[in-house]
Amino acid sequence: MFKTFKLIEKKEEQFSQTEGKMTFRLEDENGIERTVWGNTQLDEDLNSIGIVALRPREHPLIQCLFLTNVNEKINIEFTQYNDVFERKDDESIVATAEDIEKIAREMQNKPMRVGALLKSTEVKITESMS
Repeated sequence: MFKTFKLIEKKEEQFSQTEGKMTFRLEDENGIERTVWGNTQLDEDLNSIGIVALRPREHPLIQCLFLTNVNEKINIEFTQYNDVFERKDDESIVATAEDIEKIAREMQNKPMRVGALLKSTEVKITESMS
């Protein structure tokens, strides 16, 4: 399942010296708006350095939105993730870092899907000098 979203708004809240919350308001390719959020880890300067989705099925979206600027469009391929995660009636299960690691291990055992996975990014390769 390939989806396109536009990030409309991004808000950050601080809960403690090390934890916060980031909320994203977005619009899909059909013009439907929704709000998703995740818990953030903060560095010593109170900058968000990582995020974990509260609902496991939202993890790829939350990870991508964390790196996205307001008014930017993103394309996400959910098929491989959906192969591991079935939609459940109770989507209120909170994901932990351990849950995400378990999911990543399960996804490694699935055949890789061809196509764009997340947001397009430039990859730089460096070689070490011997």
